[in-house]
Amino acid sequence: MYLEHVEIRNFLGLNQLSLPLDQSTALMGENAWGKTSLFRALWRLMGRGACCYDFADEDFYRVEEGQPAETLSITLTYREHRPGVSEHSGRLARLEPVWVAHKDRYHRVHYRASARRVNGGVISHHEFLDGAGNVVELPDAHALVHQLIEMNPVFRLRDSRGAPQDLPIVNLNGDYQQLLGRLSEQLAEEDELSRREIKAGLDAVRQLFEHYFTPQGATSRAPRRARDIAIHPVTLSQLGQFNDWQPLGEDSALSLALAAVARTILQARGGRPIEPGARPMLLIEDPESRLHPTMLAATWGILDRFPGQKLVTTNSGDLLSAFPLHHLRRLVRLEEETRCLGIGNERYSAEDMRRIAFHVRINRPMSLFARYWLLVEGETEIWLLSELARICGYVLPAEGIRIIEFAQCGHSPLIKVARDFGIGWHLLTDGDEAGQKYAQGVRSMLRGEREGDHLTVLPRADIEHFMYFNGLEPVFRQEANIHDKHTPPSRIIERALSRRSKPGMALALVEAIEPHGPERVPVELRRMFARIVALARRQR
Repeated sequence: MYLEHVEIRNFLGLNQLSLPLDQSTALMGENAWGKTSLFRALWRLMGRGACCYDFADEDFYRVEEGQPAETLSITLTYREHRPGVSEHSGRLARLEPVWVAHKDRYHRVHYRASARRVNGGVISHHEFLDGAGNVVELPDAHALVHQLIEMNPVFRLRDSRGAPQDLPIVNLNGDYQQLLGRLSEQLAEEDELSRREIKAGLDAVRQLFEHYFTPQGATSRAPRRARDIAIHPVTLSQLGQFNDWQPLGEDSALSLALAAVARTILQARGGRPIEPGARPMLLIEDPESRLHPTMLAATWGILDRFPGQKLVTTNSGDLLSAFPLHHLRRLVRLEEETRCLGIGNERYSAEDMRRIAFHVRINRPMSLFARYWLLVEGETEIWLLSELARICGYVLPAEGIRIIEFAQCGHSPLIKVARDFGIGWHLLTDGDEAGQKYAQGVRSMLRGEREGDHLTVLPRADIEHFMYFNGLEPVFRQEANIHDKHTPPSRIIERALSRRSKPGMALALVEAIEPHGPERVPVELRRMFARIVALARRQR
């Protein structure tokens, strides 16, 4: 069984959140958007080893005025891996009174922890629900909660910067329980570790996983087909062979990271045993914070084979690319709720997925963290618009706005992804025939939205002609070294571009505009900047 869904109301920084989970799920979200509150909810209910958690006054969500909510609730829904397996498994049969059959043939367990504030105190409740959300009457619900915790423990792995590191530098001979004891007690103070010590640390983690956790299903993986590659373009699973992988050099970062996993499990374990066959959930907070990207890839390749559910928060685009697209969740904090967004509302063809994999997930993975996408045709616009926005007083990266070249990818797949993840978007295109086709494509994708919020069409054939006729003619003439009155504008622009290149010409235009300030920036672009910045700021 695994945790399929989390529903939170009025807990810490979350007033409302509904979050579906996969076997591995990556969370994106800005600071103070609820990721830490989510992890604390799971840790306090399922990670402390005791039953059952008593809520305190500080657990209640507080509105801006500081007044706490009167009630809170956290509902965890667990689902069996295969339909009907809970009816035949001896382990799962221990939860037989609370398994609920659903129309999709899967059985689920719905566990709700809630609390209410009464006369200055807090009263906590722990109960199980049926499919309609009604409380299941049980003689001892707490005993079943304890069983649920034992079968699905939660471990939390987070950055412990500045604290001593428990390093599993051990002799692997002898009884495994003694090994676990030494792992939890031994501290190493050396600044550098030898290859032998690193190997010992890796072997210790492998033994820890093999001792406690039974992998689900076959360890071999099916061959990757074309659609699998498009959905999951970067796979690090081959790095996860404990027996074959050997660290190169004496860099201890990988050993530290894996040792932290072992230490987390041992500390969470405390004095209680973790039963063989347990299905743990590992909460991993920002693993990139202490690891170089190369070491992060190697570490995640091993953690990816951890035989349990994983929930990861990250600000690493490279790590996001190692997750299937449908395993990504973006949290957006709104006034009344924290909304969870992911792939699923749009229809994607195989070609859409291939283009998204290459142009977004491999080449621009950090764009998924943006609030807003400004879609442009080419490199010239990227150079020009970033600087013109700055001259107008907007620093686009600080506003969460990412300029993305769409011509090679096509605008349609990008707009679909942006919509699914709740990323705002606006397309700027030329006024030529190709630009008119792009504009018509955008208009066909609007769903009652204002065209001006999503589309700007330049009133000239291309951005060079647009800038030429907006007061920048002298710059083009200077770069082209043409000063007579009879040469047509197109010839002047062509000559300037041949001598300076399109990106170089864009920078020359910026140099000419900057001394004059925002008033020299064409009004169409000023209006576009103001519009997209205002829309991006709504996500704060």
